Amino acid sequence: MVYLLLLVSFVILIKGADIFIEGSAKVAKIFKIPELIIGIVIVGFGTSAPELAVNIAAVFKGSNEMAVGNIVGSNVFNILFIVGAIAFFKPMSIDDKLATFDFPISVLAAILLPFFALSGRYLPFNSGFSRLDGIILLLIFAYYCKETISRSLVDQKLKDKKIMLYQIAEGSFSLTKHLEGGDGEKPTKKALTKDIILIIVGLVCVIKGGDMVVEYASRIAVDFGMSNHLVGLTIVGIGTSLPELVVSIIAAKRGQQDIVLGNVVGSNTFNILFTLGITMLLRPIAVNESMIVDTVTVALATTAVGMIALANKSIGKKMSVAFVVIYLIYMGNVIINA
Repeated sequence: MVYLLLLVSFVILIKGADIFIEGSAKVAKIFKIPELIIGIVIVGFGTSAPELAVNIAAVFKGSNEMAVGNIVGSNVFNILFIVGAIAFFKPMSIDDKLATFDFPISVLAAILLPFFALSGRYLPFNSGFSRLDGIILLLIFAYYCKETISRSLVDQKLKDKKIMLYQIAEGSFSLTKHLEGGDGEKPTKKALTKDIILIIVGLVCVIKGGDMVVEYASRIAVDFGMSNHLVGLTIVGIGTSLPELVVSIIAAKRGQQDIVLGNVVGSNTFNILFTLGITMLLRPIAVNESMIVDTVTVALATTAVGMIALANKSIGKKMSVAFVVIYLIYMGNVIINA
């Protein structure tokens, strides 16, 4: 029954995030927020909502190891298994933005984790993951969002200008639609109310789903003598990565491999800077030996994949197999030594 309830919890959690994204995107469109920003910010927050919900529930229930294990397990699964599995069927290319901005920020975020974890041993004013660490992560996150939106808006303006010039050349350009930012249709009050209800329902499902995941995962840990650390790395970490996995599979089927890598890198960056940043700010986390190993692991995995991808400007079949094998060895080692 507990296994079934855990499965139901994941469904509620992930479906809630999906409903939240849908409602938020519709409301954003009503208020004429550019679709590009909707995609970057709302979808980014939405796909990280399961990890955030689980982490907040975990730290307030005293399951600090599960909170950290959740992020580490999710990030390692994303960067090694998802990227490796998708790239095996079709190689991924690295575009300039990913190479010069997104990957470096993701690597920086991953490297900061073991630094923060170890700093408590050497700095008397910083014990474990402190609120100061959380503030630093959130400040970097704010910079990341600002730069991502700014760069994307510049790119979008260039694309819009090209489209407008093309439409003028072929005589299909409409000044009225251009000034109104679309077809000029105004949403009804009923539609807005429905979308707001979607946001509220989605948010409630995410919060409740996260709470249920922690509760039932902890029960399984106790029943089988497993630690919350192991459950966080395996069941919870992989479970909260399901939105990223689904998005990646759909993108790969459509031949959009660049979206797969961008989705994974962006999600990992959100997980550390935003989710762990908020978690540390709400409640400091005491660090133990297993957490130090976890943070070093995610830092090494992210840095290695980043350096290999940037050096080759692509991820091919041989490299993808290596990523998946490394992930399986890592998880096997975690389970054996648990």
